[in-house]
Amino acid sequence: MDALMHRAFFLRALLLGFAASSLLGCAPERPVARLAVDRPAQEHRAAADAPRGPLYSPWVVRVDDERARFSEISFKDVGLMSVPAPDREGVYEAIAESLAVELGHDAALSLPGEVHYSQAMSDPSNHLSCAARHAYVDLWDATAPSRWGYSLWSGCGDEDQFAWREIDRPRDSEDAIASLTRSIASSLRDAVRTGCYTRHC
Repeated sequence: MDALMHRAFFLRALLLGFAASSLLGCAPERPVARLAVDRPAQEHRAAADAPRGPLYSPWVVRVDDERARFSEISFKDVGLMSVPAPDREGVYEAIAESLAVELGHDAALSLPGEVHYSQAMSDPSNHLSCAARHAYVDLWDATAPSRWGYSLWSGCGDEDQFAWREIDRPRDSEDAIASLTRSIASSLRDAVRTGCYTRHC
């Protein structure tokens, strides 16, 4: 129990820091005279932190329910550019944990999930083909207005996209992640109910 409470406290602290640094976009003001000196270093750090292509989360959600055509859900970051590099893995974990909870909330179609860590999942070379019984979640954010975006895929082809959404992102990071995963869970349950896992069903 102590370990679980410590983990929950850590994620909460991480998300609060994420809110301050990313969602609110706050930064200390600097004297104008220093900007010309500091800007190259800032740009260099930003370039170093910027992802080179999509990033794959090592956190996956496993679902054991024969009603679903997927037993594993993985996440690909195709544009969470506002998340500072040191915080990304913690945010990925928080998204996976939140989705696992949201999947179990619907009384009519509960799909309880368990979160697992797999370092191999973060290696792009392990994503050259698509696996069976797998749901793929692409994630991005937009800044004007502040929104989350996601798409859901059952495979690698264009026809395998079965959901695409952009939703408003609350300023509080915990609410923001909950709103994102609530929408993802709803889209996944819709697919299970209808049996539709492609663009055109």
